[in-house]
Amino acid sequence: MTLNRFSLLWLNKSLIRQFLIAATTACIVDFFCGSYQPARSESQGIAINMPLYGQIIYGDLITEAELLVSRVINGQFTQSADTSTVQVVVMGNRNGEVIPILTTTVSRTQWQKTPQVRAWTEYYMNSYALIQRHEVRQVATVAAAPVRSTATNNREQTLIDTAFDEGRLTGKAAQKYLDDLD
Repeated sequence: MTLNRFSLLWLNKSLIRQFLIAATTACIVDFFCGSYQPARSESQGIAINMPLYGQIIYGDLITEAELLVSRVINGQFTQSADTSTVQVVVMGNRNGEVIPILTTTVSRTQWQKTPQVRAWTEYYMNSYALIQRHEVRQVATVAAAPVRSTATNNREQTLIDTAFDEGRLTGKAAQKYLDDLD
């Protein structure tokens, strides 16, 4: 399953729009918290740049990002009793391309009641598709003859596509299985 140019362009625009909304929100929070600070209340905005290398599995990426966010939030609330709210934006960085992965915004009271990153996080699901595009290779095929029955190939291709869509298979691994079906 490969993404065509239109799909990538649409994902890019959607992801850029989500990133701009998150960045604008962070700037507004930073501006207002910087210019007006009530007594004993402070908001912290933090951006984490997470380098990405090799194949990326969506579940592992999210788990690593959530662990980073949890450590940062705990650290911010522990270091300063004046901090009332923490906002953390995790950005994936692959060879200079920066892609938003998630944004977590939580108050001290909320964190004390439910110290789970997932409860306070907005995930940018389209980012995973943009991260994976680096794993896709363009291979030119002149002609190929089917070796097995079309019904068997279609059923197995559907299973491979489903595993890829659910993030259980990388683009490279899915392509290998699809090549074996021919």
